[in-house]
Amino acid sequence: MRLIRLFFLCVFVFSSVLASSQDIETDVYRAEIGLSGGGSYYLGEANNVLFSNMQPAFGGFVRYKFNPRIAVRVELLDATVAGIGIKNTFGVGDLCGEFNFFDLERNKYKRYSKLFTPYIFTGISLFTYVYNKQVFPFEVGIPFGIGIKLKLKNRWNLDLKWTNRLLLADNLEGTSGLKDTDSDKYNNPNKLNGSNIFNNDLMSTITFGISYDSWKQECDCRNTKH
Repeated sequence: MRLIRLFFLCVFVFSSVLASSQDIETDVYRAEIGLSGGGSYYLGEANNVLFSNMQPAFGGFVRYKFNPRIAVRVELLDATVAGIGIKNTFGVGDLCGEFNFFDLERNKYKRYSKLFTPYIFTGISLFTYVYNKQVFPFEVGIPFGIGIKLKLKNRWNLDLKWTNRLLLADNLEGTSGLKDTDSDKYNNPNKLNGSNIFNNDLMSTITFGISYDSWKQECDCRNTKH
């Protein structure tokens, strides 16, 4: 709950600052390159409390903007999750489509133009992790979440987001640190929480990102004078 309060406090402060300084930017940039950092946690049989056992997460991302509402993001993260007898490091790659609820651009004369916008996203994840000194490469997950984007001056942007990744296949409940006879209590009676498509574990992150606009779009301006 403390993280949630901090999240909304940051949103309020940045929104207030930006609202007082809105003007018009004539340059349009198609891409952003940025860094992100925050916390990660796991939800499953070995940890069923939201935001419990938070661990560090950090990475980088590239976002391509088709227009002020639609974008696609590729993000690479290094994250750790922990629970009862569990502590694993993940390497995660997300490919997500994003939808902004407002036109994210600096134009005070445009009705739906805002310097900040909430957004939603989903896509596909590939992740690797180590279990009992064995590397599990390229497992598949489904990321989804919500966030808010803030547009700053001089091509800088801020991004706060909460991502949940449905792990379609993992062996988290069987990590070392638990006796073999106790491992089954972290699985359901039908054994559906291991490496199979019916797994319902979540690996989640709350991250703060900062990015810089790049790939300037050429102005489609034509002189009509003869």
